[in-house]
Amino acid sequence: MDSAAARTKLLTSPAEFLKYYPINCAGGVAPNQNAANLQQFNINKRDGDMPPIQGAVTGHLGATRPGLFGHQREISSWLIQPGLSVNGATILSAHVVPMVNYDAVDVGILDLQGDVSAMPYFLLDASGDGLMFTGQLSGCCFCWSTHGADLWTTHVRPRTGIAAIALQNRLITGGRFAAAPTDPLRTFGRSEYPGHANVIGVRRAGSWSLYAQLSMDVFATLAGAFKIHPGPITRL
Repeated sequence: MDSAAARTKLLTSPAEFLKYYPINCAGGVAPNQNAANLQQFNINKRDGDMPPIQGAVTGHLGATRPGLFGHQREISSWLIQPGLSVNGATILSAHVVPMVNYDAVDVGILDLQGDVSAMPYFLLDASGDGLMFTGQLSGCCFCWSTHGADLWTTHVRPRTGIAAIALQNRLITGGRFAAAPTDPLRTFGRSEYPGHANVIGVRRAGSWSLYAQLSMDVFATLAGAFKIHPGPITRL
């Protein structure tokens, strides 16, 4: 599968694609709070973005899916990141959900100052090409609520000294968007993934679905894949 085919498969058959093909996502720029943020991304096979795994086929990094008669078939793993495509495929106008800090000062990252009761949101609406990306989760919590056909979302990073599960519990019980102070949030956080996770959104026919991939080896291989919205979290 080449990069253009992977881009098409991710949009048209996301559950099938994300069940087997590891995707390592980098976050993008999202300066507009309470609005949609669109940015160009690219998708490439992971040939050289990390040290090679001994014995792995170039572009595969150890990823597999079931083959005939119980055999495991090696398949490609992918890197999705902002910017123009170089030897890959371009994804135009993807929605971006940035990482924000629970309580820390980092240049270029929004600081909630420990208050999750009146957060800004980042909009997933019907514009763009129907894909959403956010940075990799490694203790962070992805949150969302439904507003008509739109999703309001955010991605919150715990600070040192605040346990990731404690942050998720705080977001479950008291997390709110300032523009919807009575609406509780749904979350995907540390209680659902032990290592790393990617959350990816796909819009088809005006309706958003959210998926999550789990990995213990930074997405060389998968530890599980789930549909997390709409409905309950279900394994693919």
